[in-house]
Amino acid sequence: MSINQTRSVSNSRVKVIPARHRTSRNVENYDGQKKKIAAYARVSTMEEHQSGSYELQVEYYTDYIQQNPAWELYKVFADEGITGTSTKNRAGFLEMIEDAKAGKIDYIITKSISRFARNTLDCLSTVRMLKNLPKPCGIYFEKENLDTLDSKSELFLTILSSMAQEESRSISENTKWGVQKRFSQGKPHIPTTYFLGYDTDEEGEIFIDEAQAEIVRRIYKDLLDGRGTPTIAKNLTKEGLKTARGNKTWTSDAVYKILRNEKYMGHCLAQKSVTVDFLTHKRVRNKDHQPQYFIRNTHPAIISEEDWYAVQEELDRRNKMLRDPDEKYRMCYSGISPFSNRLFCGECGRPVTRRRMTSTRKGQKYYFTTWHCRAACKRDKKFQDCNSQYVWEASLEIEFMKVLYELKQDKENLIADVNEAVDECSLTEVEEARLQELENQIDRVSDQISQLSEREMATHDPLYEANLRHLIYEQEILQMEHDGLYKNKQESIYLQKNLEMLIGYLYLVPKVDTKFNSETFVKTIERVIVYKDHEVEFIFKCGAKRTVTAKRPK
Repeated sequence: MSINQTRSVSNSRVKVIPARHRTSRNVENYDGQKKKIAAYARVSTMEEHQSGSYELQVEYYTDYIQQNPAWELYKVFADEGITGTSTKNRAGFLEMIEDAKAGKIDYIITKSISRFARNTLDCLSTVRMLKNLPKPCGIYFEKENLDTLDSKSELFLTILSSMAQEESRSISENTKWGVQKRFSQGKPHIPTTYFLGYDTDEEGEIFIDEAQAEIVRRIYKDLLDGRGTPTIAKNLTKEGLKTARGNKTWTSDAVYKILRNEKYMGHCLAQKSVTVDFLTHKRVRNKDHQPQYFIRNTHPAIISEEDWYAVQEELDRRNKMLRDPDEKYRMCYSGISPFSNRLFCGECGRPVTRRRMTSTRKGQKYYFTTWHCRAACKRDKKFQDCNSQYVWEASLEIEFMKVLYELKQDKENLIADVNEAVDECSLTEVEEARLQELENQIDRVSDQISQLSEREMATHDPLYEANLRHLIYEQEILQMEHDGLYKNKQESIYLQKNLEMLIGYLYLVPKVDTKFNSETFVKTIERVIVYKDHEVEFIFKCGAKRTVTAKRPK
């Protein structure tokens, strides 16, 4: 190569011609057809000011697409009142993606990444899937000026979508903090749309719907009268009474939830469930995930506290029937007979069940009802090593009424026996004073928590959080000691109350052979133990015990 040729090469110049468009978003397709453009709009709540935003977005994109001569409006897809942290429940979004897969859409235009998806994984996976279709579909984010068919957009999209997800997480945490703050200030959220017995007036105040409240009171009364939740539900359905949702079919679960709802005594336990994932919005029962807030006197009561707690004790008693402390057996509650769930074998400790038996007398066949240990009559699959004998139901009825008559005749000894049991569980003067002191301390700590919660905190303050946690912990310690003493006090009150009830029923027994009264048995008997040789021990709810021999009736 000559010197002149070498000099010519070294003096050459390179001119870079930039691409006018890195993508073909704003021009027609190569075949001369207009691009089919879809738009996606979303608002996350159904509030009035947000619904205006929704309508404006639809109107804006309709005009925006029609103004470009190279574009043809395919459709404006929209979701109203749907969160952006998940795509699975967004009908408009899912329909748009299906149309894009079918090759019906060339481009999707949306306001921003956060409008499209606040979940980084959903956003990136959807973008990549659309970009890799046989007929690629691009997405243009106006706010960020990102076109997903541009090779340089991937990095920016990853960063910005992660920021959108983080913003969603921050909003979730701030919202949760605000809700908990209102709870700690004694401001619960109690919707009444499907709340049987209550309604809300124009000023937002909760009031009692008396027609529905009568159904609630009846449910509580029926349970205390010995009926089970399936039986209560069956009767309500038979009478055509409506549930909170207006249905005429009642279920056992619906009745059970009404019986367990503390709001019927005028109080509210807030934060029973919590959201554990801000992306999936999965909610679980609050089992020590977050603090709960028991707020008293938030609205009018339909059920008295005494009746509500009596129902809880009865439900707990029935639940304990599922398995005894030694895990020997399982049984379900039954209200068919007054003896159901109350008779137990004195030999093996298992439940005594009802049996319909046959026999003959003078050549004539007849039927009779007995109560026999479940293991002894081979109804227990896991345990059958029991040889206890059955007792006649008629004998139990007769002997029970005899015991009542004897208690009536010897009422002084009955009262003395029960008072001895009451004294054993009653609080001493020192314990009574300590209980009152604990109640005052708990009230003071509760007031301090409320006063601390009333401070308007725009952001999380570590000192505020530490003080609040300390007060809550102190309240829990005081409450544990209080509950122990209070339980003993309630036990003595329970025994005394049931003694008074028993004495009242004794006046209904004028003679020793008075006809059996099932209501008296259910209201006064805690359990009955059946021993060998037909020996039966009646254990009353007031703590009194009497043993008899239930011989075969003549």
